[in-house]
Amino acid sequence: MNFTFIDWAIVGTYLAASVAVGLVGKPYVGKLSHYLVAGRELGLYVGIATLAATEIGTITFMYNAELGYKYGFAAFAAAMISGLVMIVVGRTGFIIRRFRELKLMTVPEYFEIKYSRGLRILTGILVALGGILNMGVFLKIEGEFLTIVSGIDTRHIVLVLTVILLLELVYTVLGGMVSVVITDFIQYVLLSVATIVVSIYAVYHAGWGNIVDKVSSVMGDAGFDPIANPKFGILFLVWQVLLWFSVHTCWQTTAMRMFSTKDPETSKRVMTWTGFIFLGRGVLPMLWGIAALTLYGTGTLTGGVPAPVVNGHTLAPIDAMPAMLANILGPGIRGIVVAGMLAATMSVNSSYLLGWSAVISQDVIMPIRTALGKGQLSSRSQILVNRVANLFVSLFLMFWGLYYTPPGAVYLYLNITGTIFLAGAFVCVIGGLYWQRSNVIGGYAAMLGGALGAIVPFFFLHWSENVTGFVAFGLAAGGLVVGSLFGKQTVRTREQYASTD
Repeated sequence: MNFTFIDWAIVGTYLAASVAVGLVGKPYVGKLSHYLVAGRELGLYVGIATLAATEIGTITFMYNAELGYKYGFAAFAAAMISGLVMIVVGRTGFIIRRFRELKLMTVPEYFEIKYSRGLRILTGILVALGGILNMGVFLKIEGEFLTIVSGIDTRHIVLVLTVILLLELVYTVLGGMVSVVITDFIQYVLLSVATIVVSIYAVYHAGWGNIVDKVSSVMGDAGFDPIANPKFGILFLVWQVLLWFSVHTCWQTTAMRMFSTKDPETSKRVMTWTGFIFLGRGVLPMLWGIAALTLYGTGTLTGGVPAPVVNGHTLAPIDAMPAMLANILGPGIRGIVVAGMLAATMSVNSSYLLGWSAVISQDVIMPIRTALGKGQLSSRSQILVNRVANLFVSLFLMFWGLYYTPPGAVYLYLNITGTIFLAGAFVCVIGGLYWQRSNVIGGYAAMLGGALGAIVPFFFLHWSENVTGFVAFGLAAGGLVVGSLFGKQTVRTREQYASTD
């Protein structure tokens, strides 16, 4: 057991305080817009904190550290692209400004405004499928981190993760976006402290000169130049640009923060400033992974790099970083870092639970009810449907997350599962906002083409992630153009774009 009493006290205090503060949001949930988009009242600073906390979790640190361990400084390219693209989206207002003007609550909601109710339902199904499969590996990876750093017996990890997920579920189900935003702000502060502490410790113990020498000796030029690295290359970089433009505009949990801001200008500023945080979001954990390679990369070659050997045990590359923290962090500091990581975990998981359950309830169940001639539910009843959907998503995550092991690097698996809906959604949104000729047939072709282009090559044909990503975006774009040219043009007036609260 690596944890001391003081470490457990820090972690326990944080968990209790986080849930207690999260429950404060429940009395402020009166309407559906309060539950899903915090009444659209987020200002700049709270918006930055909640967006950053939403997209920085233990899973983020783990997969970025794995990239750093396996590919060295060349992996920094992926981190830089994610941050720079976010800044561009924020500065230009590309897509996000128009989305905020429409007062949306989910991304698929736009598909009914521009295209049709049927396409909204299909998009909702694909968004939920891709998002839940994406989130499905979170618990397993988070469990590995907690097990290694704290020293908890692996026999008890399922119980520990179940308790954490239940705590997240309690304040998310009761308080919705209001509770999530409140806890995100606190969790962002604690996470920032933990990130700085770990970065200082990692570089100090490994030594900057040793880090550079290790990457050079193990990987050569491929450890510094993403173009020269066989796993990356030009194809990878272009795909990453496409992917991150789609993530920052059409990823449900990110978009919900934009929908929750006070006005379109605030959404642009939130996105811009969070982009600078995203640069560190990827680079710093990658540096931790490279430090772990420097300290423990002494085993037999696996995938071109030596396997980490810690205290006589050979580990997988993704476990090298938490093993390093367990060895270099002292009592108290270890508790602060784990509390920070749990803060990150709870921020991401609660936001994702809310995001995917919102899509299931608002974009699948409610439109189907309407199509069947059922009456509209009250806000209170819709909130109840969202809460039930939240519960079922949580149950699925418990089973899938603990027993499924993703093939290859976790980061790339997450990219592909997100692409299942992002390729088609991104193309359809661009077509709907900026190309008048786009129509319903093109929308269906884009969504189905993007989904099949991601699922079939990766899961059944076992193509590389880079090729799969291009196929998905290519089929989506081709489907929209061909379908729209052959189908009847969709014409809507400006008034028809108005969305009800």
